[in-house]
Amino acid sequence: MLSVAGARDRILAKARVLEAKSLDLGAALGRVLAEDVKAAGPVPPFPNSAMDGYAVRASDVERASPSDPARLRVLGEVRAGYPPAQSVAPGTAIRIMTGATIPDGADAVVRVEDTSEADGTVDIRAAVGLGTSVRRAGSDLEPGDVIARAGQLVTPGLIGVIAAAGRGSVRCIRRPVVLLLTTGDELRDAGEALEPGQITNTNRYSLRAAIEETGALVQDGGVARDDREDLTARLEQARRVDLVVSTGGVSMGAYDLVRPLLEDRDAVDFWQVALRPGKPLAFGSIHGVPLIGLPGNPVSALVGVELFVRPALLKMQGRTDLLRPRVAAITDEPLSSPPHLEQYFRGIARSESGKVRVRLTGDQGSHVLRSMAEANCLVIVPPGVGEIPAGAGVEIIPLAPIAEVPT
Repeated sequence: MLSVAGARDRILAKARVLEAKSLDLGAALGRVLAEDVKAAGPVPPFPNSAMDGYAVRASDVERASPSDPARLRVLGEVRAGYPPAQSVAPGTAIRIMTGATIPDGADAVVRVEDTSEADGTVDIRAAVGLGTSVRRAGSDLEPGDVIARAGQLVTPGLIGVIAAAGRGSVRCIRRPVVLLLTTGDELRDAGEALEPGQITNTNRYSLRAAIEETGALVQDGGVARDDREDLTARLEQARRVDLVVSTGGVSMGAYDLVRPLLEDRDAVDFWQVALRPGKPLAFGSIHGVPLIGLPGNPVSALVGVELFVRPALLKMQGRTDLLRPRVAAITDEPLSSPPHLEQYFRGIARSESGKVRVRLTGDQGSHVLRSMAEANCLVIVPPGVGEIPAGAGVEIIPLAPIAEVPT
C-alpha cells in the first residue's frame, strides 16, 4: 500500500494547471492570476485631501496656535467629485472635503477640528507644514507599477487595487469542473422515504459542498446503480470535465464495480492507501480524465477529499498552498492506531493559556458522520506509532478556527 504522502504525490503528478480565461473583477475573487497586472496611470490621479478641513498655504498658518489663531478669508468650498472653482491666494482658504482635489495655490490642509468659521473667515488654531493631509498624485501607484504577479491569489484588497489601476477584468486560471458520481442501489436522496435496506445518500451532498469549497464547479453525475452498464454510461460524462470523483465501488465486494471497470481498461494507477479511515481508495483515469475513487463510508469519503481531492483541485487552479498548515497540540485522551496505517481522528481543538489542546468527537467509526460535523480538526497518528498517551503531543490539521477558552 502507498503512504498518504505517496498517494497524494501520484495524484498531484497527474493534476495539471488549467488554462486561463478573462474574468470581470467581480468574478475574480479567490482565483489565481495568470498575468502580471500593471497600473495604467497614477493612483490617486490628482492631489486630494486626506480629511475634511481647509485648503491653505502653509506659510499663512506657520505660527497659528489656539491662543493666536491665523484668520483667513474663506473663498468657497470644493467637494469630492468636483473641480475647484478657484485658487488659494495668500491670506485665503477654501473649505475642502475628504477626497476632493487640492486647489491651485494650496499646499496643505488643516483639519476642521482645528478651525472655527464665521462671517466669511476661518480661524486656524494649529500650524501645519507643507503637504500636511495632502495625498499627492501617484502616492499609491505610479504608471507602470506592477501591482500583482501571475500566480498570485486574488483577494478583496487586491481587487480594489486592480480596479484603482484602471482594470475591469483580469486573466485568471479557470475553475475546474468535477464530475461527482455516487454509487449503490441502496442510496436515496435527502428527504426521500426509505424502504428496508435503503439509506440516504449523504455523500451526494457533503462531498459536493466540500468540493465547491475549494472553488471547483460540480457536475452532479447522479447515482450509478450496482450495474456495470449504468456505471459505464454515467462515466461517459467524464469527457466534459477535468476530474471525476466517485464514492463507493472501490472495495472488494461483489458489487464494487468502479475499480474492476478501471482495471479492465488498464487505467488504475493505484489502489489502497495505508490510511484509516479511507484505505480502499482508487486512482486512475477514464477517457483520459483523472478519477479519484473514494470509499462509500461518509467519513472516509470526506477525509479522502481533504487529503487527496482538495490538493488536486487547488493545483488545477494554479494554487501552491495545496495543504493546510499543521498545528502542534496536546491530546486530552489516549489514542490507539494500527502501526501500519496513518490514522486521522476527528477532534475538537481549543486554545488554553497559549497551548492547543484537543479531544475526540466521540465514536470514530467511518460511518459516524456526526463525528465529522462536530470536528474542527483532524488529529494525526503517523504510521509506526501504535499508542499515544493522554497529555502527549500530536499534530492536527485545523479545518475551522480554533477557539480561545478563558482560563
